[in-house]
Amino acid sequence: MEAIHLAYVLVFLLPVVFLLRLRRRGPPTTTAHCPHPNPVLGNTLDFIRNRRRFFDWYTDLLRAAPSGAAIEAWGPLGAGHAVTTASPADVDHLLRAGFDGYARGALFRDATAELIGDGLFAADGRLWSLQRKLASHAFSSRSLRRFTDGVLDVHLRRRFLPLLDAAAARDGGAVDLQDALRRFGFRTICHVAFGVESVDGGDDDPATQEALFAAFDTAVAISFRRALTPATFVRRLTKLLDVGKSRRLREAVHVIDAYAMSVVESKAAACHRNGVDDGSADLLSRFMAAMDDGGGSELGAMFPTPAAKLRFLRDVVVTFVLAGKDTTSSALTWFFWLLAANPRCERRAHEEAASLSCDDDGEVKGMPYLHAAITEAMRLYPPVPFNGRIAVRDDVLPSGAALRAGWYANYSAYAMGRMEKLWGEDCLEFVPERWLGERGEFVPVDAARYPVFHAGPRVCLGKEMAYVQMKTVAAAILQRFRVDVVAPVASMEAPPAYEMTATMKMKGGLLVRLRRREE
Repeated sequence: MEAIHLAYVLVFLLPVVFLLRLRRRGPPTTTAHCPHPNPVLGNTLDFIRNRRRFFDWYTDLLRAAPSGAAIEAWGPLGAGHAVTTASPADVDHLLRAGFDGYARGALFRDATAELIGDGLFAADGRLWSLQRKLASHAFSSRSLRRFTDGVLDVHLRRRFLPLLDAAAARDGGAVDLQDALRRFGFRTICHVAFGVESVDGGDDDPATQEALFAAFDTAVAISFRRALTPATFVRRLTKLLDVGKSRRLREAVHVIDAYAMSVVESKAAACHRNGVDDGSADLLSRFMAAMDDGGGSELGAMFPTPAAKLRFLRDVVVTFVLAGKDTTSSALTWFFWLLAANPRCERRAHEEAASLSCDDDGEVKGMPYLHAAITEAMRLYPPVPFNGRIAVRDDVLPSGAALRAGWYANYSAYAMGRMEKLWGEDCLEFVPERWLGERGEFVPVDAARYPVFHAGPRVCLGKEMAYVQMKTVAAAILQRFRVDVVAPVASMEAPPAYEMTATMKMKGGLLVRLRRREE
């Protein structure tokens, strides 16, 4: 009997000893703070416990780091080894000075392949640079003027504001401002990037819209969580068996594919009828021209078959929908909640909006306080709160954190906005004035300290367009309505919960009552 008990003990202990030995032979020592040095499980258990407050959890860890710069974490047996930083010097190294040493990498592409495929956000190397160059034409000065002249007029004055007018006209009626802003953002990016004015390329059927929005939400949430953790046997098994999240992702992507392909087919028919004017072509038209076999395009040559070209154009559509659907809308949602929680700031923003002047092109001018308030809102609640790369080769960050090739190298814009070392003792307060100079002018800071729009070669192409859109929408609402927040409660002491996804959406939306201001 004792021999049997001893056998059971050995069966249990030997795998543990083996795992410990593997762990010791694993990743090298790094100077980054390592808050959960479990020899086998790494920080897996803490990740599970904090999965619903991931961004705040990492903020806490980075604040507690002795250097205040970088922390090290890993999964079981060192899988998914990562260094995450909130140091501007490290961010500058990752995004600018050491750019060539980091890439999106195979791990990210594997996690997001079903959703964005070979699109710009997942691409590396020559595939990325060719897409980047082609996409830049859609965000030129000429495109920006066309955006303010046409797109905003169509979607803001003819659709969005009448929707809010109708909500204000209902006695005691409330509207989910986040949802309204998301739909507005979706329509504008589709118009700018694909020349499509309605959500589905045809009529704006409510059921079609709801299904499409739900599919994007599901696919983004699942893909984002996968990007945070290495692929596991369970994930591969659920995909093989088509169950659980793998099935939900497949079903969501099926809905997204149907939308994307309808846009591609509609655009192909339009280009065939009318041709493509390089001076006014939308983004999708330019990518379609690059896929033309007769064009001699290097990008087109990377996708040699008609099916591959079609799949890539689908990836282009999905990528740019993701770029514009939830980013500006989430920023404006938090902006209006923060104004409600800070009445002094709301009054000043309204006073400036009430005296708004526009130039002949309709572009918002002379609004430094509103610009500062939106920028401050994104400091506290960045639309993309967490970002990262994979180390291509061994490297050492300026903070002293060592990385081995294949490790995750992350930075948290959300945590950086909450660092006293970067923003002072009032870092958790909403203070638009921190962005204003002595004469009231807007004074930006270096992108490595404020990486809301990324930095370096991958800096956001749509930054200027996003500011124009956000300022125009915010000014129009402030001029026209008093925005009374119903839920969540507008108090800096009780901030709302956020959704655990790639963009910082307010959990449950932002329920407001709108009252028309006196004419």
